[in-house]
Amino acid sequence: MPPKVQQAVNVIKDEEMFLNLISSENKKLVLLDVHPDWCGPCEMMHPTYKTLQTSIDDFEKRVDIYTLGYSKIVTYKHDKFNREPTSKPRFVFYQEGRLVDEVQGADIPAIIERVYKYLPMVY
Repeated sequence: MPPKVQQAVNVIKDEEMFLNLISSENKKLVLLDVHPDWCGPCEMMHPTYKTLQTSIDDFEKRVDIYTLGYSKIVTYKHDKFNREPTSKPRFVFYQEGRLVDEVQGADIPAIIERVYKYLPMVY
């Protein structure tokens, strides 16, 4: 029987969780699916997330994928997201507390390329 695969995408529940994810202490690559609240997270990305999860060795030790609504950004007063929200999702990449890249819209090849570009070694 194949090993059980954990859920690839999680929801940021509060500001503390958000700040811990983007902390310099977090050595994982953090991919945030930032989306308009009325639209919800980009559902078409789930197969891509599952593929990444099963194709990257030690995925759970190297990558965190979360969704975050625009209204939460305002609530968390996080200045790195000071752009006006659009109907397109934004995929934002953090590494050790730094915003390292982002992709506008569900550009799957660009998102996959950036995951592999910033993928950390296993710690």
